[in-house]
Amino acid sequence: MNMNIHTGGPHMEKTLRDAISENQVYLGVQLSDLQLIDKYSAPNAQPCPGFYTDFSGVRTRLSYFGIDSHPAEQQIGAVPFPDDALHAEAIEYLAAIVALEQAQDSFTVVELGAGYGPWLVFGAKAALRRGISNINLIAVEADLQRHQLLFTNLADNGLPLPQNPVQSNTDQTSSGVQVRCVHGAISDNIGKVSFGSQSVLDWGASPIEGGGNEDYRGITVKAEEIDTYTIEAVLADVPAVDFMHMDIQGFELKSIRASLDALQRKVRVLLVATHSRALEGGIIDLLHDNGWKLLYEKPCKFTPGSNAE
Repeated sequence: MNMNIHTGGPHMEKTLRDAISENQVYLGVQLSDLQLIDKYSAPNAQPCPGFYTDFSGVRTRLSYFGIDSHPAEQQIGAVPFPDDALHAEAIEYLAAIVALEQAQDSFTVVELGAGYGPWLVFGAKAALRRGISNINLIAVEADLQRHQLLFTNLADNGLPLPQNPVQSNTDQTSSGVQVRCVHGAISDNIGKVSFGSQSVLDWGASPIEGGGNEDYRGITVKAEEIDTYTIEAVLADVPAVDFMHMDIQGFELKSIRASLDALQRKVRVLLVATHSRALEGGIIDLLHDNGWKLLYEKPCKFTPGSNAE
């Protein structure tokens, strides 16, 4: 038996489109704010094989994501909304740009859980294009192997490298751009913690509380003991931070709470990436209660049927 099911056709599609409202579709940003992105575009940027080149001309190696090719390498990235189709959300770009719009004669970027340092590079290149030459970049990354990815990313984009990549804490100043890279994890105390990942490209790795070799995902890794730092300790010699990007795999809320006074005094724009709505709510409550203004938000997305926090 043949059965025809009528789905409503174009009329139903129009009805559904008309029914969509801001209550149902949450963008997290005002579309008018996306116009800020155009201000930082690089009209003369050229695509490069093996790289994703974003709208601002920043190049990111595809190998950082374990891939050899991607359609995006054939052209310059467009306005990254809702994301850039590879590694970053629109609100991350906008947070950096808002910080740049407020900056004066210097620009300081701190990236916690830095990986290959995408926001250090984007911030520095955009600041240089704005004519800001006094630029301070600080990365904190727990996986020592990823420090080399950071150094490569800086070099790919014409930024200075630490003088001695073998060292875990190094500084380099060149043409007004200063780079500092710290080997360690951000937490609510200064001490030691176990850390391990499946590979240098395991972007979900996190410090293991209580020791052992099994991480929060239930994955067995080869763990090593590394230093932990508070945000306050990292910022001890830093007068002010224009933009801080934080993605530290579940340690965000307790780290913010432990260093709230330093954040209040020194950080102007803070972007926090989490993987838990419980953490999001706690961070929003904590910062709102202390006078912070929420500019943009994109809630975590649950996978139906999964165990979620």
